[in-house]
Amino acid sequence: MTLVKMWYRLVGLLTKLLYRLIYGRKIRWGKAVHMRHGFRATVDGDGRIVIGDDVFFNNGCALHAMREIRIGAGTVFGENVLVYDHNHRFSEPQMSFKDQGYSIDPVRIGRHCWIGSNATILKGVTIGDNCVVGAGCVIDHSIPSGSLVKLSKQNVIERIAFSAPIAEAGEQANGADAASHGAGPVRVLVLDTVMDRGGAETMTMNYLRHMDRSKVVYDVLVNRPWRGAYEDEFEELGGRVWRMCPMYPQSFARYKREFRAFLKQHPEYRIIHSNLEERSYFPLRIAAEEGIPVRIAHAHNRPRGVDAKLVFREYFRLRLRLGKYATHQFACGREAGEWLFGRARRSQMTLLHNAIDTAQYRYDPDIAAQVRRELGVEDSEMLVVGHVGRFFPQKNHTFLLDVFEAVHRMHPNSVLWLIGGGEQDDRLKHEMRRKAERLGIADAVRFLGVRSDVPRLMQGMDVFVLPSLYEGLPVTMIEAQTAGLPCVISSAVPAECDVTGRVRSLALCEPADRWAQVILDQAGSNKGTSWRIEGASLVTRAGYDIVSNARRMQDFYLKALTEVEGDRDE
Repeated sequence: MTLVKMWYRLVGLLTKLLYRLIYGRKIRWGKAVHMRHGFRATVDGDGRIVIGDDVFFNNGCALHAMREIRIGAGTVFGENVLVYDHNHRFSEPQMSFKDQGYSIDPVRIGRHCWIGSNATILKGVTIGDNCVVGAGCVIDHSIPSGSLVKLSKQNVIERIAFSAPIAEAGEQANGADAASHGAGPVRVLVLDTVMDRGGAETMTMNYLRHMDRSKVVYDVLVNRPWRGAYEDEFEELGGRVWRMCPMYPQSFARYKREFRAFLKQHPEYRIIHSNLEERSYFPLRIAAEEGIPVRIAHAHNRPRGVDAKLVFREYFRLRLRLGKYATHQFACGREAGEWLFGRARRSQMTLLHNAIDTAQYRYDPDIAAQVRRELGVEDSEMLVVGHVGRFFPQKNHTFLLDVFEAVHRMHPNSVLWLIGGGEQDDRLKHEMRRKAERLGIADAVRFLGVRSDVPRLMQGMDVFVLPSLYEGLPVTMIEAQTAGLPCVISSAVPAECDVTGRVRSLALCEPADRWAQVILDQAGSNKGTSWRIEGASLVTRAGYDIVSNARRMQDFYLKALTEVEGDRDE
């Protein structure tokens, strides 16, 4: 018996060593974790598995994570237990299940649980502490602590809620999609990562809100499994949201297969507008091969730096011939366009402003006072430093906190408002909370999260700061200037974003104290209510009001499609 235990312990140690070599810190093992024959753990993309102390897996257990599977200490698994944090989608009746992607939600299993043999635990489930799950159970709902779950053998048959009608057995499908050629508005397929409140997504929403949607409407194909902050409104405006597998380097082959299958299933799309930067090469090449006549690549950023991700982006930008497959090349600014398409193609680029509804952002002192009261700023002399940006490394929040620590030291009656979310687990945001505590400024930093009322919040700010590592032409800068805010940006942000003459630029190598002094100087440049109200007029005169730009965009789509479809008919 002792030899058997020693053998299992040796096998367990070798297994954990192998998984560490393959997955690194994506799988975290507690102390005294034991697994028997046939144990399997798989992590895809940014997924991770966290296993507590004294966990035991019997023969044939398997864990498969695309987001997170977390197992508490002292939990025991019987034979052949399966745990998945994802499900296959099956809403498209004409598309293979394997091509429809996944829905994903983390799984949490508490401490000191017993999971019986042949049980299956599905995505989104939380099992509390001290639970017993009987053999053969399929767990698809969360279970409170101290619960016993028994198997009840009863088959339930329900109709699948397909996104489109499906013919009954023996009937023939009707062929072309109802939204196909000539029926209803032109549907433009926008390619993006996720419909959260980022710059490119905000631009898409601004244009969709102000185009004549009886003539042109956007649908969007995203490559993240979760619902973005804009999706509800997007669908209310008539847009459809489609999902595909994440566009990571290791899954490009799968993405290409799924995208080709998608286009074959949706012949109504004759215009594709890609916000995927250098990765646009992959879908636009496939779109060209499938005969999509209007293929737009849109540049939104001008990356800088030498980290691994940016080196990878530079490689793809230089290696791939995006211009060969894009019929039209859009850019939010000159620097972003020259980076993605090259200076030699400057004459072929179309500058498309990150336009906004200037009326929403026009300064109103009554709204400003109300917002400040709502957020606990009762003192009219308190300085409110504002920032809007997702918690991604690009936005340089760690330096921003260093700068604000210096501001707060020089001007203690100050507060920093941080608006924006991050990825699903908000890891960077949590790191910034901890850093604010270390710097002693936690009480003066407000993490306001993803907000739908950014125009109101900007009314309550006194100065706007954007220390990004790189940008294209950020829509937040247009918004801030429309709200009449003086701004401080890094020199990595294109100077062309200054459309009011109220923007100061500093190099990121400048010390935090220097940044702090410039921020205080800019805040002091505010000449009162009329000066702030004037910001909206200056932005409108610079050509950034959405009404005229949306009409221009709408006319472009209709004209471009008419030209190519006319050529096809001749």
